[in-house]
Amino acid sequence: MDYKNMPLFYSFQQINGVSAKKERQYWSNGIEDLYDLKEVISPQQSFFSEPDIVSPSLDALARKDADFFVERLDKKYYYRIAYSFPKDVMFLDIETTGLSKIYHYVTLIGWIMNGKYDCWIQGMDRDKFLNAFNSAKIIVTYNGTLFDCKFLDCLFQTNAFSEKPHLDLMFLCRRFGLTNGQKKIEKGLGFIRPDQVAESDGKEAVALWYSFLFGNRYALDKLITYNYYDVLGMTYILDWVVFNRICIDEFPKITLAKKFYGNIDLNRESVFPSEVICTAIRKYVKNSISNFKREQLKRSFPFRVIGIDLAGKVSSRTGMCLLVNSEAKTMVAHTDEDIIEAVETYRPDLISIDAPLSLPKGRTSVYDDDPCRSAGILRFSERELKKRGVNSYPALIRSMQMLTQRGIDLADLFRHKGYPVIECFPGAAQDVVQLPRKRTDQSLLKKGLTELGIDGEFRKSSVTHDELDAITAALVGQFFISGFYEPLGIPEENDMIIPQKEYRQPKHKLIIGLAGPTATGKTVAGEYIANKGFEYVRYSLIIERDLRKGYSRTTRSCLRQEGWTLYSGHNQYNLNKELLDYASDSRNMVIDGMRHHEDYTFWKEQGFLNFLLIYIDSNYNIRKKRFIERGNDSNTYDEVIRHPVESNVELLRRKADFVLDNNGTLNQLYDELDDVLQEIRKLTLNG
Repeated sequence: MDYKNMPLFYSFQQINGVSAKKERQYWSNGIEDLYDLKEVISPQQSFFSEPDIVSPSLDALARKDADFFVERLDKKYYYRIAYSFPKDVMFLDIETTGLSKIYHYVTLIGWIMNGKYDCWIQGMDRDKFLNAFNSAKIIVTYNGTLFDCKFLDCLFQTNAFSEKPHLDLMFLCRRFGLTNGQKKIEKGLGFIRPDQVAESDGKEAVALWYSFLFGNRYALDKLITYNYYDVLGMTYILDWVVFNRICIDEFPKITLAKKFYGNIDLNRESVFPSEVICTAIRKYVKNSISNFKREQLKRSFPFRVIGIDLAGKVSSRTGMCLLVNSEAKTMVAHTDEDIIEAVETYRPDLISIDAPLSLPKGRTSVYDDDPCRSAGILRFSERELKKRGVNSYPALIRSMQMLTQRGIDLADLFRHKGYPVIECFPGAAQDVVQLPRKRTDQSLLKKGLTELGIDGEFRKSSVTHDELDAITAALVGQFFISGFYEPLGIPEENDMIIPQKEYRQPKHKLIIGLAGPTATGKTVAGEYIANKGFEYVRYSLIIERDLRKGYSRTTRSCLRQEGWTLYSGHNQYNLNKELLDYASDSRNMVIDGMRHHEDYTFWKEQGFLNFLLIYIDSNYNIRKKRFIERGNDSNTYDEVIRHPVESNVELLRRKADFVLDNNGTLNQLYDELDDVLQEIRKLTLNG
């Protein structure tokens, strides 16, 4: 066999005991190839001879055994393997819908092998690509170690791509000071792309894919062309580095004849799919990948959801959307007053805000002068998204501080007014339901929302990208109401709500809250419901426990005063968190003693349809009589109901799912509760 054009014929480092320095010494002494080396270091044949350490390399070359050299050479010398077996080298590049292996997917795989370009498109038969890949001795990528191979392992449910002998040009280029991205390196080295794709990048590749899915046949042709030049550019880069750097610096006396870059035709007839195949691809993606059906959200359709794409500066544009069923009404707001006015006008059942609504654990302020600044600027949700390949801005990075504070303030205000609030991230939501992000192409996001089944004037009129993200924010609210969501968060921080296609089984199947004025029978009702298989908890248990820790008195008067202190000190949310933590994992729970809008909104935010509020009322005289029968003074009752802690109770009446008038006997109350529980069971079964 003629070895003269095979770099491995001049390679000595695969031989045990030969370092890069030793290899150079051999070359400088005129020992240039394996034959020369064999003559120098092979011992005289005798009974006590050491094994021949050169011949195995020659034998491996003869049988074209690339694995022999893969096992013995450092990865930075894999170019020697590539140029020794050029027909068996696969230059490989993939296109995806994004960077997350969890939420995004491979749209196209392109490769050049033995002077020919070919590609596989999502939905096609995989065998053509896999057969080519399996026949390759080594693959060449640009950043494939960190990106392409990981995606392909995920796609094909294997480790074969990460384990394949691999020459990653990104790391090879860095050895010679070429540290930019592939396209900048190409341009600097003289590789010219045609005008059609000269300015295309990964962002446009995503847009081209969605444009194709939405009916543009030629967008796929351009995507294939773009990928072709990505792969072709790799052959150019590798040749340039090897012939202009390596052959001078590492192989000073060797001239290679074979180059990878050359006249590699893009055979449009064999590569560009027919219209029939395009239709089949779209159908496959729709049924097997983008397979979310809005019908899954039908439980949310009766409810009014407002989505808010909040701006950091009050003077900047905030997008808003009211979503009811599938009808979206968008608008633009500029001030907090504008936002509040819209919310009060449409009176939503849920508000979904695109902004951080809590501080990172340990922080006390959004600003850099926070004495607890060492706690960091990232929350759990942002760290978790980053692990999943989804970038989101840290809540307290300087450019986000005003937005975070504004989000927290508005959320507190809305909860105080009785509107449940969740935090969302439209970008992540769009990834989950396979929608193109606005930064990909605003018109495609509009088209994607339409394809998903969202209707409204936005389809025909010009709207801002903030309004489109607000539609997505409202859509997240529908996922949340319907139970198709994942809460990303820890108890010390607010959850970020991420849609998911699988239904999330709630910790508590059913939570019933009880509210009403003092002495209406809430405790009696709670104990009765508890006997029906519910865990009974009440706010006074938590307040009493905390008072005991401080060795304080726990009379009813003290409990009321401490309750007011907590509420007026803006600690009602934390009180509800304590109550949630106090409760067991019982599937059903009844909560006695709800007094404020914040109590209602907290439990709605734990699981919208799993929480129902019963408001129990009674005639004033009957309530007062019951209060006295407990052994209290008649004048004390008026003092109790006038206490500030009781001032918000009446507001919960209009939030209640059921209102009971307990003016009769205990048996009559029990009958009413049985009717309510029966109705709740029906609602649960229908859900």
